[in-house]
Amino acid sequence: MQEVINAIKKAKSVIILTHTDPDGDAIGSMISVYLVLKGMGKKAAMYCRDTVPEIYKFLPGSGRVKCSLKGRYDLAIAVDCGDEKRVDGGIRLRDLADMIINIDHHPDNSKFGDINLIEKISSVSEILFKLFGKMKVKVSKDIATCLYVGLMTDTGNFRYDYTTADSLDVASSLAKAGAKISRIAMAVYETKTLSSVRILGAALYRLETSQSGHVAWTLLPKQLMDSLGAKSEDLTGLVDQIRSIKGVEVAVLFREEEDSIKVNFRSKFTANVSEIAKKLGGGGHIRASGAILKCSLEDAKEKVLAEVFKVIK
Repeated sequence: MQEVINAIKKAKSVIILTHTDPDGDAIGSMISVYLVLKGMGKKAAMYCRDTVPEIYKFLPGSGRVKCSLKGRYDLAIAVDCGDEKRVDGGIRLRDLADMIINIDHHPDNSKFGDINLIEKISSVSEILFKLFGKMKVKVSKDIATCLYVGLMTDTGNFRYDYTTADSLDVASSLAKAGAKISRIAMAVYETKTLSSVRILGAALYRLETSQSGHVAWTLLPKQLMDSLGAKSEDLTGLVDQIRSIKGVEVAVLFREEEDSIKVNFRSKFTANVSEIAKKLGGGGHIRASGAILKCSLEDAKEKVLAEVFKVIK
C-alpha cells in the first residue's frame, strides 16, 4: 500500500481503468479512486471500453467515464482486472503511462503491474477503503456511495461466502460516512429495464438441466437478444437466478456475441468454477467466474459442459 501511495503522490496525471462489461465493483472502485485523486488536485481521467450500465449511472461522477482513450499519463491504475487483457484486448497499458498500478482481489491475478496491490477479499472496494484510510483520506458521502456499491454487489448483497466480519465493518463505516443503504439497494436491485425482465423470462424458459439436477444452463443467441432489445447489462444477476434453483450446484450462462461466446459460471457450495474457467482460457473467483470462447454457441455448450461434468459427477 505504501508503494501505491508514493506513486500516487508523485504522479501529476493519472488514468484509471477497469474491465469490459463492468459490474458494480468495477464502476464503484474506479469512480472512488477518481474522486480521491481529484480531491488531491491531480489531473485524472477514467476509461472503460463499455458504457456504464444504467443501474450505476446514479453514482456521482459516472458521466465522466470515457469509452475512448487519448494522451499519455504519468500513472495508470487498473482496478478489478485479473489480467491486462480484461481492460481491453487492444490496449497496452505501457503505451498509456510510465507506471502501472494493479489493484485487484481475484485469486488468479496475473500481476501485470509495476506495483500489484492484490488481496483475496470481498471486493476491490474493500481494499480501497483500507488504502484510503492509510492515505488519511476523508471519505465523503460520494466516495462512500461508490465504495458501498462495489462492496454490496461483489458480496451478492452480503450473501456470498467471502463476506467477512471485516466486510460488514467496512459497510458500517461507509453507511456512517453517508452511503444511503436502502436507496443504493433500490437503485441497483429494484430498478430494472423492461428488456432485462423480458430476457430473464426468455432465459429461464430456455433453461436446461443435467439428469441429476446439479447443473443448469441456458443459451442466449444474439438473434434472441436483438429481438428483445437486450444488452449485456440486462443480464446482470441472471446466472445467479439459475444458481438459486434447489439442487443446482453449478449454473452456466452462454451468451452469443458478434464473434465470440461469453460464458458465466456460478457455483453454490463445493465446485471451484475458477478452475473450470481457467481450462477454457478464462478465470475469476471460486464461486463466480467467466470465459470467452471463439466458436459457435453449440460448440461452446459442448466444450464447457464437458469440463463442468468432470467436476460434477
